[in-house]
Amino acid sequence: MNDEYFTDRVLLTPLTLDHVDELHRVYGDPRTWQHLPSGRHADRGQSAQAIERAAQSRREHGFGMNAVRLREPVGELAPGGFVGSAGANMLPFGAWNLGYRFAPEAWGHGLALEAARLSLAAATEAAPDAPVTARVLANNPASIRVLERLGLDLAWRGTSSDEPADAHDTTHLERLVFTDRALDDDLLEAVIALG
Repeated sequence: MNDEYFTDRVLLTPLTLDHVDELHRVYGDPRTWQHLPSGRHADRGQSAQAIERAAQSRREHGFGMNAVRLREPVGELAPGGFVGSAGANMLPFGAWNLGYRFAPEAWGHGLALEAARLSLAAATEAAPDAPVTARVLANNPASIRVLERLGLDLAWRGTSSDEPADAHDTTHLERLVFTDRALDDDLLEAVIALG
């Protein structure tokens, strides 16, 4: 299992509980959740749970979400700084869930695409038979562009409910599902049901 993935500009290393404050700085920032305010981490405990899920995915499937640090200056950002997370966690039904979230000061430099490209390759290497999927809200054009530039295909667009079941339910919002290969109907329905 590889513990580091890198380009000239970014370094991805496994998220650990040592990253909880840095991850919470990004995931607790309302600006990083402008497309889904209810997703913001309200406390460090939520960020710690996200790290635990990443660690479990890595232990069981060889890859998970990662800390993203800069290897060289990017704009006003200094090397070594934690700028976000990127990677993929394995879902319970055998598909990867590709994701990335960056601090606002890191936006606009192509870092999400760079880190997502590394993550896609690493997930595919860790479990080649598992499809890589990504879910995005229709009101997030920047993230949609990243997924399109990765070469993922749009597998579904729509809503799966009329009303939210609770404050964290996103099934009533228009969403898109991207994937690196064709999904059978059951697998696609399972991804859609995640919201």
